[in-house]
Order: sequence, then structure tokens, then C-alpha cells
Amino acid sequence: MSKNTKLALGVVVVLGVGYVVGNIYASSKAKDAVDEMIADLPATTQVSYGDVSATIFGDVSIDDIRIGDERQGHIVVKNIALSGFEKELEDSTEGEVHFSGVSFSEYKGHGVDDTPDDIQEILVHMLMKEGKTLDQRFAFEVNEDDNEYRIKELTFDVEDAGRISLSTDLFTKAPISAAPELMAQHLMAAIEIDEFTLSLEEDGLVDRMFATKATDEKDADDLRAEAIEELERALDKAEQPRKMLLEGMLALLEGDEVTLSRNSDEPFTVIPIMMMSDPNSAFDTFMQDGQFKISIH
Repeated sequence: MSKNTKLALGVVVVLGVGYVVGNIYASSKAKDAVDEMIADLPATTQVSYGDVSATIFGDVSIDDIRIGDERQGHIVVKNIALSGFEKELEDSTEGEVHFSGVSFSEYKGHGVDDTPDDIQEILVHMLMKEGKTLDQRFAFEVNEDDNEYRIKELTFDVEDAGRISLSTDLFTKAPISAAPELMAQHLMAAIEIDEFTLSLEEDGLVDRMFATKATDEKDADDLRAEAIEELERALDKAEQPRKMLLEGMLALLEGDEVTLSRNSDEPFTVIPIMMMSDPNSAFDTFMQDGQFKISIH
């Protein structure tokens, strides 16, 4: 073996050992940080977890998280993966978070409709009664000095239902928190959006919606066909921007992926509570902006 080969091999071994040792140290630090964050939660919130691992590059993985208690039941998360955290975990101001395998089947929720007939009720029933799981991914950036919060990516993927993916630079001054006393601030605070892409991919949810309306005379396929025909008739008479919106709705019914995008640096302001209380008006506001486009894949 030549001297150069020995030297190269030695460097690789040293780097490998250093990487392993560094990851062990990082994992220990990450576990301490997780324990500290759990300790800061309200006493009524019980959290347990399995393994914690981390790398020297700021990636953290937490397995088998259980949130809740015996009275209310538990929300179970198979894995939480964190990446891009440049500071200590509890002090990070930016990064990416991925929740995978989120299950509500052990949670004793109240008011779950056993005969769901709208999108929200169907999704809640799938998650809490049928054991379907949820994956969620988001990327964030926080500037606490200026009280600014930005969401750069947000994805929800419900098993056997579909996926919603948002890629944007979403800006708000409302503190990002799950605390109930701060939720109203999220809903009332204005959100500024410039360029963004919102993709909707259906994977069974539309079938569920039509199945709830099925009768002995008309099954879900018949109802879907009727809805498609009705949209096609409406398209013949529609003008933009309503025509573009109808084309997107038709594509979803036919099983295509639909993307709503905005290609403009000029901020567009929305208020979540207004969108939730009157979604039709919210769509009209989007269309009036004149910068939104719908594409079908």
C-alpha cells in the first residue's frame, strides 16, 4: 500500500470516527433539549418519546412520540424529523419539520360524526375513527426582534384522501404558537403572500364525498358523472376568472392534480378568519387580484 493510499485511508478513518462521535454528542444534546422543552409544557400536557438521534449537521430525529393522557387518550406520531437548525434546538429561528405517521385513533375525541357529509367531517372521521394517518411538513423562519414569522413550505398528506402542498413566503406578525389563548391572534392577524404555489392532489376524498350522497338509484360514480356534466355546462357559459376556477374544480373531479399559483412580488394580504367564515368571498378576492393562475397536471 502506497503512502498516499495510507494517508487517504487514515483521513477517512479519522473523519468517520469524528462523524460518529460527533453524532453521538449531538444526539445527547438533542435529547436534553427535547427533555427541556417537554418540561416547559403545561403540567396537563403529557409527552413521551422513544429514540432521539441527531447529526453534527443539525438534523434531529425523534421516534414514537405520544401526546396526551389516559383520560383524553393519545395522539401518536411515528417520527418527527427536524433539519436545517443552525442553533440549539430550543433556540432555533429557522428550519424544516416533518411529522410522519400522525395517528389520532387512540385519541378520545368528542363530536365525531359517524355519518360525515362534508370534507371537514370526512377527514375528521378518517383520522379519528378509521385510523388513517397524517403527514405534515413545514419550513419556517422567525425574527423575534421584529415579531416576524414566515412559513416557506407547508404540506398536509392524509392517507387515502389526498395532499395539499403550499410553497410560498407567507409572512405574519402574529406569534406562532399552539397555545389556545394565542389562536385568536393567528386568525385575526393579516397574512402577506407574494409568490406562491398551492397544489391539490386528490387520492380518494372525492369518492368519499359522493359516497355520502349515494342512494339505491344512484351510486357514487353516477353522482360524480352528473357533477362533471353540470360543471361542463357551466363552463360553456362562464367567463374569466370564474371559468378558470370551474376548470380547476372539474379537473379535481376527474382525478387530476390542480395547482393554484401567483407569480408576483407585490404582497397580497388575507385574513384567515375572513377566509374561514366566507370561503366563496375569499376565492373571489383571489381572482380579483388578477395574479392567480390555475394549471392542471
